[in-house]
Amino acid sequence: MRSFRISGMHCASCAASVEKAVKQLAGASEVYVNLATNRLTLQMDESQLSQTAVITEIARCGFKAEEEFEENQSSFQSQKEEEEGIAAQREFYDLLVALACFLFLSYLAMQEMLKLPRVPISEEMNAFLQIVLLVPILLAGKNLYRSGLSAMLRFSPNMDSLISIGTVAAILYSVLALFTLPAGKESPHLYFDTAGMIIAVILLGRHLERRARRKASGAVRDLLALQPAAARLVRDGLEITVPVGELQVGDLVSVRPGEKIPIDGEVFEGASSVDESMLSGESMPVDKQPGDPVTGASVNRHGVLLMKVTRIGKDTLLSRIVHLVELAQGARPPIARLADVISGFFVWMVLAFASITFLCWFFFGAGEVREALNFALAVLVIACPCALGLATPIALVVGLGRGASLGILIKSGTALESAGKIETVIFDKTGTLTEGKPQLEDIIPAPDCPRSSEELLLLAAAAEKNSEHPLALAIVQAATAQKLSLPKVTEFQAHPGFGVSCRLDGKKLLLGNARLLEEAGVRLPDAVLPDLPASTLILLAEEDRFLGVLAVADRIRMDAFKVIQQLRKMGLRTMMLTGDRPAVAEQIALELGLDEVSAGLLPGDKAAEIQRLQSVDGNGILAMVGDGINDAPALAQADLGIAIGTGTDIAMESADIILMNSRLTDVAKAIELSRRTLQIIRQNLFWALGYNLIGLPLAAGVFKAFFGGPVLSPVFGAAAMAGSSLAVVLNALRLRHFQGGGKTKIGSKENDAET
Repeated sequence: MRSFRISGMHCASCAASVEKAVKQLAGASEVYVNLATNRLTLQMDESQLSQTAVITEIARCGFKAEEEFEENQSSFQSQKEEEEGIAAQREFYDLLVALACFLFLSYLAMQEMLKLPRVPISEEMNAFLQIVLLVPILLAGKNLYRSGLSAMLRFSPNMDSLISIGTVAAILYSVLALFTLPAGKESPHLYFDTAGMIIAVILLGRHLERRARRKASGAVRDLLALQPAAARLVRDGLEITVPVGELQVGDLVSVRPGEKIPIDGEVFEGASSVDESMLSGESMPVDKQPGDPVTGASVNRHGVLLMKVTRIGKDTLLSRIVHLVELAQGARPPIARLADVISGFFVWMVLAFASITFLCWFFFGAGEVREALNFALAVLVIACPCALGLATPIALVVGLGRGASLGILIKSGTALESAGKIETVIFDKTGTLTEGKPQLEDIIPAPDCPRSSEELLLLAAAAEKNSEHPLALAIVQAATAQKLSLPKVTEFQAHPGFGVSCRLDGKKLLLGNARLLEEAGVRLPDAVLPDLPASTLILLAEEDRFLGVLAVADRIRMDAFKVIQQLRKMGLRTMMLTGDRPAVAEQIALELGLDEVSAGLLPGDKAAEIQRLQSVDGNGILAMVGDGINDAPALAQADLGIAIGTGTDIAMESADIILMNSRLTDVAKAIELSRRTLQIIRQNLFWALGYNLIGLPLAAGVFKAFFGGPVLSPVFGAAAMAGSSLAVVLNALRLRHFQGGGKTKIGSKENDAET
């Protein structure tokens, strides 16, 4: 996926024209222009299409573009902000000039109607001064005309085209009426003040909207600002301050108490506690010892650390987070497609509607050009494709950015939409609903076993020391705690889903479930399995003789019960898939209040079970929650994969949503955030469509023609147009205060701890 930053777009029609042009290029696919972020994303077949060709095609549409690269995100962002700051300052001065001239122009034009103290000048001089005051306003709004008229020449009119056509028509009518007025006739109605007021109101509305949009898209900017600019490089025993961009893998960096860790690495010397809340949302500092990983932008709280750099540039966790967020913000969710289609032909529709309005009022109304022009002008300036085009992307930008700040990375707009429509949530057991750190609870020798419990533990630990399974680790740790010396085994073999086998002193050892032993010909006594429903039972045999059972228990996570209750309150169905035996799974499901459980599944069976559930009506959209490693097939098969990570392994490609910390309650928070974002999108679309459906007939005088009123003046139409875009942005900004769990207050200690 390639990304280009576009400057100069003002409305949804601008975005639609760029998107249409780039789609026609050979080698371009999945093209999407996001008006909220001013970004074009597309898949490029580099054998057919080059970066230069894309930029050239965008330039033909009247806009400037440059490609974004992950490697220089920080510098690109800084340069972009500097350019935007200069442009914003220039536009602000233009706005001040336009507003000042607009006030004087309005006074001259409306002094008699409003019974204001009259300026003692002739009507001819009054009209001349109105033209003089209009000129600075036109110069202040020159970009409107440059964009609008050039778009008309390319036969792809935009919002600026509507404003340009309307105000130019009003000005030309006024000039012709003024200079062709027969002697002795009453002064005609002039539209100089209307044109000036429309431009001034549009400039004011865009200024306010731009400020709100900048605030809305601040999540990525805030993330990039977390990384410090310089680091204290240690070389030959000396500390040298260097830019972070100059660090290389393997460099040693010193970090003092209170300083930000400059880049990803691992502790080489020293010990401290590190605050990682800015990336993971976890409020409690994490203790760090030599060998432990540390993440750039986290804060060293206490001791002095000497760290070794392990990742630089685009490979750092912060850069990968920013890249994921920007990709998600630039993607087109399914809910946006209808609005994008409407935006593509909206301006043509408005131009046709304005022309019909003028002709109808001129031929079937009072027959006055003045009245017909007034209604047509109102139609041109009240139409607002901007609100329609911004409705979805601006909510996505804010919602996905808010999720990132809470440690919830939603990788696409499609994932967010799916999360908001989930009906069933499926959990893995080990490491998800349980702590993933099982402990040996008991050793139960067989009735005729000649060995002691300690000897059974020695045999089991010797067999399991070569295994990476969490249950094996629990047995080995128990043997280590008793300071047992483990003998070396031979012919070790892991049997996924069943257990392990090996040889010790020439004898074959089997350690696993009943099926493993039975297939090896080991006869199990009746009622061999003790009644321990919360424990996983591991059977041990030597040659063909059953020796006993080791009971290993994995404690349920403290937040597991809470998240199940939250999901039930949200009306969601909950399930668990596990390879553990049914008795253990059913006990955990009973304690947590799960709706359904499937146990005894091999690693590959989980994906097959999800596929089966998807084929059954009534399950709706399925989400799978797992650790993102051994659950990768199930995460990929589910309609939505949610991976619970530690914040250090963000490259879980199988998942659609990544929870940066291991807090299970973030599952409910991610779903709630997605629902809230979709709600905002629907509200924005309803407002934008409703505004235009009511505003256009009102401006065209339909209500006056059939019901005697009301009538909307062009100036109020321009104000309503500007206000509609601003309303959409401000509505989306409410997502910045999202906390989850019904909390909306920002800044309290309780909420800070929660998020």
